[in-house]
Amino acid sequence: MRHTDATRSPGPYTAANGEARAVTRVAGAGFLWAVVEVLFAALERRKQRRALMGLDDHLLKDIGVSRSEVEQEVAKPFWRG
Repeated sequence: MRHTDATRSPGPYTAANGEARAVTRVAGAGFLWAVVEVLFAALERRKQRRALMGLDDHLLKDIGVSRSEVEQEVAKPFWRG
């Protein structure tokens, strides 16, 4: 049998409470996704810095970056932009 609002027993969960909880869950999920995006960006930055370190001096000269600039960039923590 299918339950409708008319057949449910009244309890602590009213429509307003259910809606508020849904909004809270969405807001919490948004925050969680923002954290995940920041972490992925930091890991991608780390990956790119390692790839930059692997370039030889000829390629660095082509892109206009010195070896000392690469070393400074690679020395930064992965979470710092």
